[in-house]
Amino acid sequence: MRRDRIFRKVMQEEGREVDIEKIHSAYMAAEPWWLSFYGKQILTPEQTGEAYRRLDQKVFSALFPDEGKSEALRISTRVRKRWPELESEIPLALYPDAEPTLSKLAGDGYSLGLISNAPADTGRVVEALGLSRYLDPVVISGVVGYTKPHPEIFRIALRRAGVSSGEAVHVGDVFEADVVGARNAGFEGILIDRDGSHSESDCPRMKSLSEIYAHLQ
Repeated sequence: MRRDRIFRKVMQEEGREVDIEKIHSAYMAAEPWWLSFYGKQILTPEQTGEAYRRLDQKVFSALFPDEGKSEALRISTRVRKRWPELESEIPLALYPDAEPTLSKLAGDGYSLGLISNAPADTGRVVEALGLSRYLDPVVISGVVGYTKPHPEIFRIALRRAGVSSGEAVHVGDVFEADVVGARNAGFEGILIDRDGSHSESDCPRMKSLSEIYAHLQ
């Protein structure tokens, strides 16, 4: 994920070498706490930025438990400051199964949208990746103020897509945000579990987006 690579780049600038897998694991471990706290709130764009800074702070503290709070605050503030600058240096890349799956689903008449816990400017990333031709609506937490798993962000997407909860499924890679959130809004959540590390999760699990097409038949 790009956040892992951006965080590692800032660590390197700070003279700290951290394995990318450890960074990813630290983010994944911190997300349930982050979602349980911020998923119940309505956030302004400024509050969204602070929420992500706190997530970065928690990740740093997990990676460097002997460091104090002041250093974690300094580093996480620097990560947020460098983030927009590093986005151009570290571009997003799609998984190989993403666009073929979207194209096939769109060709068969499915309505496709995006619900993302992300800063307000994420819409331009969707455009840059060429996904806007498939995804409508695009619902970003930093714009609407609600964060997955809050049911309202899912309801906004349903209303904009013009479909009922009984006609929808949501696909994502974080159980607490994507599966629990979809269930909170009354529809099915599917977990993308590419490395098979979530065998305990009580939901449909798929290792590839290409498996979704068969699930919908």
